Amino acid sequence: MKAVEFEAELTNNSIQIPENFQLELSLSKDKHVRVIVLIDDIEKSEETQFKKMLHDQFLKGYDKTDSVYDDL
Repeated sequence: MKAVEFEAELTNNSIQIPENFQLELSLSKDKHVRVIVLIDDIEKSEETQFKKMLHDQFLKGYDKTDSVYDDL
């Protein structure tokens, strides 16, 4: 199996194949291909940071005397 890599914009749930790969893919017409899509996870990172900040802020109000309720 041969791999090709390129970056593209996702538009209307479609990926445009760059012209320099179109001929090669047309020669492989009706063959099985494997597609791997990697998505930048900037939003996920921001969401994780936000959740950590909320968690940390919540625990700031936690006192050692509150541990009596932890095992209930």
